[in-house]
Amino acid sequence: MNNDRCPVCGKGQLHEEVGEFRTDFIADNGERRDVIVPHVKKLVCDQCKEYILDPESESRISAAQRRALGLLGAEDLARFRNRLIKSQEGMAELLGLGKKTWCRWESNDYFQSEAFDRYLRLLMFAPSNVQALQLIDKEKRDGAINLPNTFQYVSDVKSAEAFAEQFESVLLDGPFN
Repeated sequence: MNNDRCPVCGKGQLHEEVGEFRTDFIADNGERRDVIVPHVKKLVCDQCKEYILDPESESRISAAQRRALGLLGAEDLARFRNRLIKSQEGMAELLGLGKKTWCRWESNDYFQSEAFDRYLRLLMFAPSNVQALQLIDKEKRDGAINLPNTFQYVSDVKSAEAFAEQFESVLLDGPFN
């Protein structure tokens, strides 16, 4: 039994309960999604029945919500960032995000949008896109954005078309379906 007074009502006592946590939400596409997380610890007031979740439980619930939305998880984001040898702030800078946004995504405080999730998956799938972003970032920092040098003229159109067809088939039949 926990002897702490409830911070919500100020009258009741908090006690620990472990059980299934259920919630639902509406996804961006308007669909209702159910989320069920087993073995969640919470402190429950014996008077007002409000509850307080510990950080581990909050993180598990956030991870379950991301899975329900089909988004990359915080661990996926951390692995990607580490693969690029970037700090959280460096990752935000590369992607053109606010300084704390990536950190919040990676710590499960907030979720990336569906659109940004797709953008991240494209970067993970095609490292050349990351290289293009790094080049754009460098040119912006240097104050010398030169798009003709960033995106070179394609002299071998047949090879470029073949690569585009191959890339399209991988996208349609590949890991994102």
